[in-house]
Amino acid sequence: MSSDGTHDDSDPLPLHPHLEPDEDGLSDEERETERERERETSPSTRELPSLQILYNDEDETGPGEQDEEGGDPDEGRRAVLITGAAGNLGSKLREAWQDLYDLVLIDRDNLDDDPEIIVADLAEWDDDWITHFHGVDTVIHLAGNPDEFAPWEELLYPNLDALANVFHAAVLAGVERIIFASSNHVMGEYRYIEGLPITVELPPKPDGPYGGLKLVGERFGRSMAKAFDMTFIALRLGWVQTGANRPETLPHDWARTHWLSNRDMVRLFECAVEVDLDEREYVVANGVSANSGTRWDLTNTCEQLGYEPLDDVYESGK
Repeated sequence: MSSDGTHDDSDPLPLHPHLEPDEDGLSDEERETERERERETSPSTRELPSLQILYNDEDETGPGEQDEEGGDPDEGRRAVLITGAAGNLGSKLREAWQDLYDLVLIDRDNLDDDPEIIVADLAEWDDDWITHFHGVDTVIHLAGNPDEFAPWEELLYPNLDALANVFHAAVLAGVERIIFASSNHVMGEYRYIEGLPITVELPPKPDGPYGGLKLVGERFGRSMAKAFDMTFIALRLGWVQTGANRPETLPHDWARTHWLSNRDMVRLFECAVEVDLDEREYVVANGVSANSGTRWDLTNTCEQLGYEPLDDVYESGK
């Protein structure tokens, strides 16, 4: 025995230490067995599962899934959470994807009392809505004030605070991919520079607070992608009207240059959900239809996301 009471490699050890009884008549091995039994039955020492672990590594069954014996038809489907799910874009994606993905639908308003909509104010951090992010593969962030002419004070809560909260919740829940509904308004000032193709490589030129906050979302996402080893795709969406979204109801020629049809919008988001980006973590892409004569360049969108638009604003019969 060394001077500090610990065993030195040269000290002879008892041949059978676990068989030597103590004052209670139990050997060391028997005593340790008793302690282990007490620990297992004590409620205070049981380790509860973290919220971030909704299913174990052995069966790896996530939201809407069962094991093979259960025969759940949703097994293996990607879990996609959509914020702003009751809005213009969200309702169209939901209709197109209801049989394709396992959808989690969140919105601040639920005017139709839709039982599938989770009502939450994303501008206020709340554990109740954050729990819905766990087990999700992809978050599509659409929520926000859609008024491109709104002043700063009307955008701070829905377009900045909610954005920050959603992105943080996705990171904490271990979400693999965020798809952010950015906007053509990030590049809106290029409208007045005639003849210049509007590519994603050009410096941003927001045309107001709305476009400015969309740019903030893009840059915030870029930082998160690098810091947390996740994928962030920002789609600079063109003009998507509510409802049928027909070319003949567009208000002016500038809107026609960056019209995005309903079916092309769905195709674009589906490409963003499904594409394998290899090592690329951050993508910014223009999102418009194949409009004749448009200045909005789709090279990056087609090459990186595999997007193939079908519609042309000047061929409305398609």
